[in-house]
Amino acid sequence: MRTSAFSDITGALMRLLQAEPPIADVVYRARSRVIVQGVTRAINVQFDGGVPQAGVINGAPINWTSKFSIECFARVANAENNDEAVDPLLTAVYSRIAADRTLGGLVDYVGEPMVEAEYSAEGERTGWIRMSYPVEHVTEQSTLEPA
Repeated sequence: MRTSAFSDITGALMRLLQAEPPIADVVYRARSRVIVQGVTRAINVQFDGGVPQAGVINGAPINWTSKFSIECFARVANAENNDEAVDPLLTAVYSRIAADRTLGGLVDYVGEPMVEAEYSAEGERTGWIRMSYPVEHVTEQSTLEPA
């Protein structure tokens, strides 16, 4: 059974962020905001939704704009500021994705992210940043498989 384009893109983003040199201790896939004790830097990659282009000719491939989120987590040591702890993950993820805007040719284009931040999660001092990326890609007509 083939996987959907959404699953394939999530996997491609994970592989890109897991490539050497490592950006974080661990890269999760579609995980809740709770990260395992002992992990100081983590990334979560997930598919959040997609919108097909309206008015496609019957039988033609379908163009999509989908949203994928990359969440960056950093546990804060005693004297660190939450924003300073998570900022290196933000810049590393941004640079890594900016260097491969087609994910090795899998998608047409990974756009610029919307960035959100929060500085307390899980009831402890944790820096958290979500980068929501728009991704332009194509699927075959009548399937969700990549074109």
